[in-house]
Amino acid sequence: MAIVFAVATAVFVAFALGLPSLLGTILAGYVALVADLAIVTWMLSPFHAVTQWGLFGAQLVLLALAAGAWWWRGRPAPSPAGARAAVRELDAVTIAFLAVAAAALAYELVLALTVPPTNFDSLTYHLSRVAAWKQAHGIHWIANAPTGRMNEFQPLAEQQILYLFVASGTTALYALPQYAAQLAILVAVYGVSRRLGFGVRGSAAGAALVATLNLFALEATTAQNDLVSAALPLIAVYFLLGRVPLEAVLAGIAMAIGLGVKLTTVLVLPVVLWLAWQGGRRVLVRFVWGGVAGFVACSLWGYVLNIAHTGHLLGYGQGRVEQTVSPGIGTTIRTSAHVFYRFADLGRLSYWVVGGLAVAGVVVAIVAALRGRRASAAVVALPLFAPLLVLGVLSVLTGYDQTYVARDANEDYAAFGPVGAVAVIAACVLGYTAWRRDRRRLALALAVPSYIVLLAIYAKYNIWITRFLLVPVALVAPLFAGFFRSRLLTATVAVTAAVIVGLTLADDRSKPLDGASGRPWTLTQASALAESPAHDEGLELAATVKAYAKRVPATACVGAVLDPDEPAYLLYGPKLRHRVFYLGSLAAVQEAVAANLDYVVISTGVNAPVAGQFRSDGWHVAPLGPYWQLAAMISPQRGCSSVG
Repeated sequence: MAIVFAVATAVFVAFALGLPSLLGTILAGYVALVADLAIVTWMLSPFHAVTQWGLFGAQLVLLALAAGAWWWRGRPAPSPAGARAAVRELDAVTIAFLAVAAAALAYELVLALTVPPTNFDSLTYHLSRVAAWKQAHGIHWIANAPTGRMNEFQPLAEQQILYLFVASGTTALYALPQYAAQLAILVAVYGVSRRLGFGVRGSAAGAALVATLNLFALEATTAQNDLVSAALPLIAVYFLLGRVPLEAVLAGIAMAIGLGVKLTTVLVLPVVLWLAWQGGRRVLVRFVWGGVAGFVACSLWGYVLNIAHTGHLLGYGQGRVEQTVSPGIGTTIRTSAHVFYRFADLGRLSYWVVGGLAVAGVVVAIVAALRGRRASAAVVALPLFAPLLVLGVLSVLTGYDQTYVARDANEDYAAFGPVGAVAVIAACVLGYTAWRRDRRRLALALAVPSYIVLLAIYAKYNIWITRFLLVPVALVAPLFAGFFRSRLLTATVAVTAAVIVGLTLADDRSKPLDGASGRPWTLTQASALAESPAHDEGLELAATVKAYAKRVPATACVGAVLDPDEPAYLLYGPKLRHRVFYLGSLAAVQEAVAANLDYVVISTGVNAPVAGQFRSDGWHVAPLGPYWQLAAMISPQRGCSSVG
């Protein structure tokens, strides 16, 4: 019920703003919903009241206030006339492309709601911190956390998961924030395109193309935060392009909330500020005031926790410091080039599929030329040639060593596919060439190169770095609308995109449609882990999860002494019925005894010697599957208490 109340509150808030556009009202509602979940969980946490009844009561009050504000404002509602007019402008080809995107989104929703989590980052800190917060009925500093990421990284995306877990009483909704963020991105891409002056058909086709890009599709079914961090700056851009004074305030709020989701979001702040500056002094002032309000209400408190517990705004920096470098021209150029090289991937396209699309491209080009479209024949066939073109370029860059060409459908390593790579580069060029007519387009075109350079100034290259590029790609995506002036070109893009996204989702390494363990929606936590991209480690984890369920009672309190970046979320059980307490390695036995714990899971890595402490103190220690060790009291005690 609290979830329904939260959505209703966001709707009333969005309607009360009185924005003339239905599109703007939808995006304002998304921002209001994200802010609502953040504010409620922050407010209830000091009182350990993030419970079903706590959320219900707080949300009921906010719903009453939002409904009252809407009534007091004269019950405004956006007119649907513009949406109906836009639908009438769509042609059959664009509708078919939208149907491809809708089919992909529908399949992603099935995966998001049915497949247990297997993503590495999700298991090690995204969901682990949520489970610890749920256990304590509020956001808090987790004592003896295995990784600093659980405490120090910005928490707003995970606060949405916390709200959903507590309100629903189930863990099945863990991917819903990412999925909802993808929907918000698609709406915002269309809206920004329209505000830049592009037509309805081109704007709709551009949004459909974004829905089919590999990384967008793969991330939508995870508990990560990259899509959430990409949605908010793009929504800020949408509101900055509006003419209603209140929209600049909403832009500032959206951008500020984004800074509480992921630190790297700040790298697109120069582009967003430039757009605000182009709107004039009043727009810039309103944007800043909205940003201050949004930051204080939603994003500030994660940084406050860092200062309170570490003395540093960003914490001690585990997971961040080891990936940073001292700025240098040579290092920046090398990293930028490496990131740019990783911008494209071929997903699960086989050589046969690449060749088949290229042959289709030749046929399309010939037909276009015979119909008197010689000048545009190559352009309309380019999407079908894109996989072959990308394969050729990547092969040359790697000295024809195909082992360095990305061919994986994995949310951690994927990029934007061959069509996405060509589209982003072309959109940047389009924005540069249009700068005399519209500098707003130039600002968006600069989002990708400026982001890559700023990222390369301080960050080392790593194999996960493409995930960060979702934010600038989302900002440049509205320029895709400029490509779709020809129905034939729209058709070739739609066909190629359908093939790529279909194969990508069907062969998703963590959720394969035809996996050895069965259809993805039938998987248990153990069988889902067995399908993990890291196959050997996945099989070990699957065996360990089965052993854990067999040897530890379902409601037992469990201690844990884990190494950094181990999948701590699995210790809570599929329904989070285990209470888990992280123990310090130097005093693990004393803390376990003080907390009346009967079971302690111990790493087999750096902290493996801790098992000796328990063994010498009379505990029974044995391997827990191939991944961990389990120390068990020989004479079990009753109950457990908080530690740390």
